[in-house]
Amino acid sequence: MTELHPQAGTQAGGYAFEKWFYEFVKFFDVDHRPPYKADERQIDGSVTIEGTTYLVELKFTANQTGTGDIDSFMAKVNSKADNTMGLFVSMAGYSSVAISQASKPRTPLLLLDASHVFLSLQGLWEFPELVSRVRQHASQTSEAYLPANRLSR
Repeated sequence: MTELHPQAGTQAGGYAFEKWFYEFVKFFDVDHRPPYKADERQIDGSVTIEGTTYLVELKFTANQTGTGDIDSFMAKVNSKADNTMGLFVSMAGYSSVAISQASKPRTPLLLLDASHVFLSLQGLWEFPELVSRVRQHASQTSEAYLPANRLSR
């Protein structure tokens, strides 16, 4: 991951991060599908954790993710089966407005950032366990984002 950091914000860095991410989830034995197209829309892939399929959106940019990216991804997720959720991984984090936009009643989105990824890399949280905890938080509060420093078992 540290080798990818200088490429943040570049197209090559985005593709390298995408490849890295699927090696990362494979390490945790997470069922996954690499990037594909559905209805002429690019999907960055999917993961299935505890029986729930999450469409994945990956951002490896230098700037925080804003509302436009949230809206676009929400439309992709909402066009799929009712039980489909979205897992947005933005290494640079999210604007406060983007977090609010994703945090709606019955939100289908979970938002992760670099701090979540690094908790898994450090062995403090297994990735599937981390996603499950963020989902539990979203189910209880309608908040799509749970900061890594507020995670608890």
